[in-house]
Amino acid sequence: MSDLSFKKFRRKLNERRYIGPQGTVEFKKLSPKMRAAINDIYSMINKTSGSVVSKIEGIIRAVSKRHGVSTYDIDDYFDNELIK
Repeated sequence: MSDLSFKKFRRKLNERRYIGPQGTVEFKKLSPKMRAAINDIYSMINKTSGSVVSKIEGIIRAVSKRHGVSTYDIDDYFDNELIK
C-alpha cells in the first residue's frame, strides 16, 4: 500500500517538474516571442536524456538562435524567475 502512494508521489513530482513556468508572474511579463523561446527550452529539457546541467548552455544558444532572442534576455528571465 505504501509503495502505491510512492508511485503516485513520483508521478506527480515528474509532472510538476516539467510543466513549465506558464503561471508565474515573470513568465506573464514576457513578450510572445520570449514565451515561445522559454517553452521551447523546457520542451528540449524534457527530451534531453542524461545530465541536463551540462547541456543547458547549448540548449539556450540553440533556442535563442531559432527564436531570434538574445541569450542575455533568456538568462535574465531565469535569474528573475529563480530570485522570486
